Amino acid sequence: MPSISITIGPLGPVAVVFIAVSAPREAALKAAGQPVPQPVRGQFLIDSGASSTVVDPALVNSLGLIPTGTVGIHTPSTNGVVQSCNQYDVALYIPAATGVAGCLVNALPIIESPLASQGIDGLIGRDLMDNWACFYNGPSKIFTFSY
Repeated sequence: MPSISITIGPLGPVAVVFIAVSAPREAALKAAGQPVPQPVRGQFLIDSGASSTVVDPALVNSLGLIPTGTVGIHTPSTNGVVQSCNQYDVALYIPAATGVAGCLVNALPIIESPLASQGIDGLIGRDLMDNWACFYNGPSKIFTFSY
């Protein structure tokens, strides 16, 4: 299994992530003779407390994505009140060190929610982590996941 190691900084384990239109959306755009938006780069916190992967609206908007629906979410800041968030399908890529294949997901439903004010562009949730073996080495400040 390939692995990626990330330094644990003040915000926790934050990875460079590229998101793009999903593989099915890319195929549809190409078939229609439409341009395919370039992937966008962001800083994503790996968050075992998040059930789903979440992306800031700025990244979603730059890809010209169309919502596939809405999802009700609960967070500590919603005080038990369900907040409705747009859902989108994207492709997601986490680059690895040279010579190692990065982690690629061709189609993943994500939730849109503002995160930029927290210094991140997204959260990687358990929807992705459920496919990984993870090791959080606090004393060494290294988070490693195998995929």
